[in-house]
Amino acid sequence: PREDPFLAEPFKPKDHAKAKRENKRRLQQLLGLIEDDNAPIFFWPSRLDRIQKGCQLLAEIIYRMVSRYWERDLQLVFVANGDFKKHFHEIVGLHNLEARVSVCGFDEELSRVAFAAADFILMPSLFEPCGLPQMIGPLYGTLPVVHDTGGLHDTVTHLDVASDNGNGFVFKHYDSAGLAWAMDQAMEFHAQPPEVRARQIRRIM
Repeated sequence: PREDPFLAEPFKPKDHAKAKRENKRRLQQLLGLIEDDNAPIFFWPSRLDRIQKGCQLLAEIIYRMVSRYWERDLQLVFVANGDFKKHFHEIVGLHNLEARVSVCGFDEELSRVAFAAADFILMPSLFEPCGLPQMIGPLYGTLPVVHDTGGLHDTVTHLDVASDNGNGFVFKHYDSAGLAWAMDQAMEFHAQPPEVRARQIRRIM
């Protein structure tokens, strides 16, 4: 992120907090989302493939999660291709969530802005031999929310603020309840005082 030409404001671990807010505002403006630099953003960076990537798990709970954290302006941003994209468009339209959920086809520049702007990356894959977004995200101070499998198991450990351990949020059981639990854990972290979050994110970056 210190050298990424697509960012509104490049950043390093020590100055990430202010720059991520700037990048968040830019992303919200680009996508027509509620402009709130304190809003938690979950970013879906991978293919919308229901066989591998677990997008149907999110589809089952997306309205519930946005509603649960309505007052905190929880937002979801998809920058991904795949047949399942139409289902998310339908959910957004049905529930009038356009100001909180944006579903976009893959675009390299937008994806990089989203990496910098988001707080969390969603990777609830059924299987994942390697995976890259869960390794790229933490470099941008964006923490992965993952199913405990394959390369995700190898690279993401559950965050424990008290012991300064971990770099994301990991759920064991592959179902929508497991994903909702991990997102709730991420939201608990997001509710920590800013200095607590900043210290952990600096460490992880």
